[in-house]
Amino acid sequence: MSKRMIFTLLVMDSIGHNFHGSWRHPRARNREFKKFDLWVDLAKKAEQAKVDAFFFTDVMGVQGEYNGSRDIVFEMAMNVPIGDCTMLIPAMAHETDHLGFLYTSSVISHHPFVFARAASTLDHLSDGRIGWNIVTSANEKAFRNLGLPGNLSHDERYAWAKEYVDVTYKLWEGSWDIDAIVNDAEKGVYADPSKIHDINHVGERYRVEGFNLMEPSPQRTPVLAQAGGSPAGLDFASGHAELMFLSAYSLETIAQQVGSVRELARAKGRKDGDILFLQGMMFVIGSTDEEAHRKWGELEEWRSPEAQTAYFSSLSGMDLGRYDPATPLEDIIDEIPGIQGAFLAVINAWPEGSKPTVKDFLTSLSLPQMVVGSPETIAARLQEFQRAGVDGVQVMNILMPESYDEFFDHLVPVLQDKGLMQTEYRPGTLREKLFDTSTPDINERHPAYGYRGMFCGQ
Repeated sequence: MSKRMIFTLLVMDSIGHNFHGSWRHPRARNREFKKFDLWVDLAKKAEQAKVDAFFFTDVMGVQGEYNGSRDIVFEMAMNVPIGDCTMLIPAMAHETDHLGFLYTSSVISHHPFVFARAASTLDHLSDGRIGWNIVTSANEKAFRNLGLPGNLSHDERYAWAKEYVDVTYKLWEGSWDIDAIVNDAEKGVYADPSKIHDINHVGERYRVEGFNLMEPSPQRTPVLAQAGGSPAGLDFASGHAELMFLSAYSLETIAQQVGSVRELARAKGRKDGDILFLQGMMFVIGSTDEEAHRKWGELEEWRSPEAQTAYFSSLSGMDLGRYDPATPLEDIIDEIPGIQGAFLAVINAWPEGSKPTVKDFLTSLSLPQMVVGSPETIAARLQEFQRAGVDGVQVMNILMPESYDEFFDHLVPVLQDKGLMQTEYRPGTLREKLFDTSTPDINERHPAYGYRGMFCGQ
């Protein structure tokens, strides 16, 4: 029996996410993203299948272009329109008991004082099943939409993120003592005033005087996730992430990235098991490998090459449609403000003696994420990823909700039979379930834990 892996559904509150153009497919229900029923029904099915969590991605500015025009972005609904997933999570949490909900919030999206209260509220409403995907945003339009100065380097963005998380850690872990809630109606005391503290944070970007307006939630600090392949991103993840979304695109680069992050984490006093690594994958499942590849070919006919190019351009911060397709990636990597890790992964994975081009990048970047075959074939492939250091899978979709229905019906039973997927949920909060621990608290090796008791006696 294999070691169990974590499985999350990687979704976006939008028509399209990674496989652009598929919403036109006659079986696709992607356009129902505005309806509670689509999401609540999917959450119920995911819990029946014993999926660990939903993982919502988000954007605050859509900046994809194709050869100087953004028309394709709207024509193919490339991540726009997009809703606020935090409006969906309470409804989904109310209809489930164990399923976790991780969501993306950039450090530019909300003031940390406001965000800390919102996350605590969601963690209460879900009985401790919330996680936060920390992102710094390389999207220049997102900065302009929020009236913020952009053009920040990777190091500058992660310096911002470090102060942002420091503020939230102080609010979640330090502003309320462990026993601050008395909840004694007879004495007329709900909270002990002596055990609630102002954090008085004064930093380069933020000045926050007070305490978290919401009392400590079941996890206090939500499960923390992060993605990033740049040196600054890997260093940040090594210190703060509990879940890391890998940006590697081969088994070799996965092993290298996992090893690098773990080495950095150990230098910060953390242990290997403190960070779990997730890889994004799309499954095309057939009763045989041949049937699966026929299905894949049929689905690819619905992918829009122009929208896909604009999507990759939005991730990179550049209009790749303007470049000669034969341009070597290494010639332009210094010009790329975002997702340098993805470009480096393709360059590093390319066969020696040749250089990947813009065309190679656009046509091959999604291929490592496609896992096509029978359930047995896919399970064997997942074991290869597991041996390379992958702890779990972010399951992406092509058709909503069909991609997930096929995953639940055909792949999950095989994965569970092989021990690759849980058959029952562990008790407790999302952190307890993911890390098989008996405490909902972030562990003592994490920097957030150090803020407990920091403000006592002030």
